[in-house]
Amino acid sequence: MIYDLQKASMLKRVSAFLLDLIIAVILITGFAWIISSAIGYTERAEQLENLIADYEEEFGLDFGIGNSDYEAMTQEEKDYFDECYNIVVKDEEYVYLSNFIFSSLLTIVSISFLGGVLITEFIIPLLFKNGQTLGKKIFAIAVMRIDGVKINTMFLFVRSILGKYTIELMIPTIIILMLNFGVGSIISVGVLFLIALFELILVIATKTNSFIHDVISSTVVVDLQSQMIFDSVEAKKEYQLRIHSNEARDSKYF
Repeated sequence: MIYDLQKASMLKRVSAFLLDLIIAVILITGFAWIISSAIGYTERAEQLENLIADYEEEFGLDFGIGNSDYEAMTQEEKDYFDECYNIVVKDEEYVYLSNFIFSSLLTIVSISFLGGVLITEFIIPLLFKNGQTLGKKIFAIAVMRIDGVKINTMFLFVRSILGKYTIELMIPTIIILMLNFGVGSIISVGVLFLIALFELILVIATKTNSFIHDVISSTVVVDLQSQMIFDSVEAKKEYQLRIHSNEARDSKYF
């Protein structure tokens, strides 16, 4: 049970989130640039674009058309388009470059996101204590365990890396990448929708207005200026015993 819970207002939480998001985006962009430069992603991407452009010029087609434009074609035009497209996708260089681009994007995104989340949501809170990111520090809100005890390294790791990075960030990102490369399915879209719906339900239905990362780590975001956070379970029990003792003593006079 939460003792004397003083939840952080949604305005403060959103404000802190936006500030942390700006910092994270800057870090992620930097990591992405370093990794993409190291593995030669830009050069391979240009090679793929040039290869497709050469085929488009040879066949007199635009392979980047949307589904509506494709459906507007005559059957003869569709047959020609499909025939030419099959030639392109079976080209050994195209297959190599496409696979390289997909695997490289996955590597760049996963490592860059991990670096951004690790710094903003794990390392900085370890330094500031009470689970505070830079945004939370500025807006005087904190993170504690659901039982009112100070969050420790393990809880913070579960909250930031397993919750925020893995479930809330990487799973949706991988699904979106798969859909963009045409390897996703209706199941992938369903998973994406269920994650978003589950987040919304949790925020509305839980008394602590928690997201997935708070639920799986048993944490809650509180107002630091008014919330009492105990250093340990023992410290909380001692405080409660002291309060009960004082109440019992005072009750003798009535």
